[in-house]
Amino acid sequence: MHCPIRHCAACCAGPRVADEVVLTTLAPIDIATDRCKGCGLCVDECPKHVLELDEMVVNALGYHPVQLTDAAGCTSCAICARICPDTVFTIYAPVKGARA
Repeated sequence: MHCPIRHCAACCAGPRVADEVVLTTLAPIDIATDRCKGCGLCVDECPKHVLELDEMVVNALGYHPVQLTDAAGCTSCAICARICPDTVFTIYAPVKGARA
């Protein structure tokens, strides 16, 4: 497998690209907004303050889900994922030793 990201079927199915390109095009986190109950715990605990509740969106559960406001500011520290009671976060971090 040429891609360092095991679950990335989208990039592996397409033409082969350099690992640096693949890593820089992914968002640092993925949020399952359909399951988010808008409790705000992640917003309060984010050390970089790059998460906020999206007041313009209401999901199927009737809540304002969290959104990432600054992808470049996110360090993939996973504090949001650890505090979330609904496990809505998937964290993507660069491979250790990879060039930025």
